[in-house]
Amino acid sequence: MPGVEDSKTLYGYETLRGNPPPTDKPMRLISMEYCPFAERARIVLAKKGLEHDIVNVSLSNKPQFLLDGNPNGQVPVLLHNGRPFYESEIVVEYLEQAFPETATLYPKDAGTRADARILSSQHGGKIIPQFYKVLGAYKTGEQEKIDEALAGFRKAVDTWAEKKLGDSPFFGGETANITDILIWPWIYRAEILSRLNKIPYLPADQFPKVYGYVQAMRQLPYIQATASTDKNFIAFVESYQAGKKPSPFNIGSTIPFYAGPIEKDDA
Repeated sequence: MPGVEDSKTLYGYETLRGNPPPTDKPMRLISMEYCPFAERARIVLAKKGLEHDIVNVSLSNKPQFLLDGNPNGQVPVLLHNGRPFYESEIVVEYLEQAFPETATLYPKDAGTRADARILSSQHGGKIIPQFYKVLGAYKTGEQEKIDEALAGFRKAVDTWAEKKLGDSPFFGGETANITDILIWPWIYRAEILSRLNKIPYLPADQFPKVYGYVQAMRQLPYIQATASTDKNFIAFVESYQAGKKPSPFNIGSTIPFYAGPIEKDDA
């Protein structure tokens, strides 16, 4: 079985146009390096050590092959033997069911498994919307809106993360499970945005368990293998907060982006 380091194939580092080259891998992930929903799928593929390749796209200039895979034009799109699957939670669940012999994501006990799904649902319904309210508030530049959005985000994290972690490093207990994978991209982004905006989104003294969770997650090989560099991610979000359409081609991406149809000259 392929390991984390050799489970994906990357195509050079230049901007490419048109359709990506054919793959000899059983799976291809259409992704965008800075998208948290796509990161969920990348993490699961790496954790399970599944052979695949990655094709990144620009979401401001969507190529036809992305729309062919998902008419909504969103990532991730998983192509398994040519068949497309999309919506991040569906992709994750498909990979778990299609490859049960690899590293499992869900607890074996039915009750604990249900608990994990409930908590994952609350993360998605409570924490993630509040995170995007913070992003939106920073785009306005109005401190009152920023303070209000941060207060809402911290309340959601306190209720559905800090108080749910218990004495274990992960939501899954001593090892990370599906809950950790589904919420991690947003907790990571909160940490990075704290540095960019020079204000702690989740102060360590108020969120000691979440702080410990971040340190534990950063040590996992499949998290390290799928993460963008902090520097590149900060540059991408800085452009977004400035009200620009951030181009991944100018951020130093470690994976090439397919910029759209060949006939278009702009990235």
